Amino acid sequence: MKKNYSMPAGYTFLQSLVRTYKQVKNPIGTMEESMEKFNGTYAVNLGLTRMIVTQDPGFIDHVLKANHKNYFKSPIQTDQLGKFLGKGLLTSNGEYWLRQRRLIQPGFHIDKIHALYSIIQKTAADFLATFPTGKQIDVYPLMYKLAFEIVINSLFNVKVPLDHQQQLSAFIREVQEFVIKEVRQPHKNWWFQLSGEVNRNLKKADNARQIIRNIIQERKKSTQKHNDLLDMLLDARYEDNGEPMHESQIIDEILILLIAGHETTANALAWALYLLAEHPDELKKLRAAASKYLTVDECVSNDALNSVVKETMRLYPPAWISDRVALNDDAYKNFTFPKGSIIIVFYYGLHRDEKYWENPKSFIPSRFDKQHITKEKLKAYFPFGSGPRLCIGNNFAMAEMVIFLHAFIHRFEIKPVNISPKINPMVTLRPDKVLLDIEQF
Repeated sequence: MKKNYSMPAGYTFLQSLVRTYKQVKNPIGTMEESMEKFNGTYAVNLGLTRMIVTQDPGFIDHVLKANHKNYFKSPIQTDQLGKFLGKGLLTSNGEYWLRQRRLIQPGFHIDKIHALYSIIQKTAADFLATFPTGKQIDVYPLMYKLAFEIVINSLFNVKVPLDHQQQLSAFIREVQEFVIKEVRQPHKNWWFQLSGEVNRNLKKADNARQIIRNIIQERKKSTQKHNDLLDMLLDARYEDNGEPMHESQIIDEILILLIAGHETTANALAWALYLLAEHPDELKKLRAAASKYLTVDECVSNDALNSVVKETMRLYPPAWISDRVALNDDAYKNFTFPKGSIIIVFYYGLHRDEKYWENPKSFIPSRFDKQHITKEKLKAYFPFGSGPRLCIGNNFAMAEMVIFLHAFIHRFEIKPVNISPKINPMVTLRPDKVLLDIEQF
């Protein structure tokens, strides 16, 4: 007997096809338009594929936290991204994911991350020593390079040859671009196979894996401790049998850490510099509230620095969208929907929703000051996701961003050039160019 479900209002099959075409051209604008039309949640009907798109914080909490056991990540991440990155935390589900999470989680406890602060600080200082100054400097590729150097140095506290670094960095960027092409243009999948584009990207993945394999094998020969993330991954033991991860599993997890800890941080830092340049009063307040003489520990705990980063990620969440697939029928408030439904979470829309944020499009870091922020506000804020799949590297990401930001603002003056960056919504929310005038103090 066929069940009747109470899906949210939304689009018919033909309307959904039209909206899908529009969304390829303008993902964020098309979703914002639909959110306004349907008050924050709407349904998309693509035949056998039923989607619910939402920026309702209660619905998001239901899917990611309250009833998370009923939801897996969709094949977009587990299969399409996974075929290039392997089976790591970002691209796995179920018991395998849970076992890996329990194994790796202790290594990312804030006490463990504390040991990496000196690596982050030195990497940032070395980077800023050669930072370019002048008119209309594009800071995005610079932040991309910095974030990659921080994650590489934190993973492997040894000198990785420059050509290997460049290959890994290019692979992380190019694989995201290709996966987005596959997702947005599924009708061209036959061509991606026939033209050899899939195989070319798989070959790049093999090359990246070999570079990491060589580093692991060299480390295993060494008796020296490096106090980096690779040491943590090699030393981790499963609680049920006391065994370490296989080499292929370590490579999978390193690739995930590279992609999750690289571009997301680069994006957030580039947006932060843009916003501070556009708001000189906020930059002045930040310099006053975060003295140049702060220790690294004081940087990490500084309220003003953290508030600027948090407000940046509210306006430009690096992970601007995510998805889950319902394993069984489910319900939220008046909605009921069948298993197999794909729930699309639109963080970008929620973070700019006037129902939850006063002056939502304005850059107001003080809204995240400890004396102002409330639990109710935080219920509408998901910079690192939520629930058991909360980003494992959230403490590391916050630390590297505030440490760099503190060093930067006391070394350079930045001014806007009246050219707003274009948003490029890939797997992460990438800015096109972030042009600033930069002077050294």
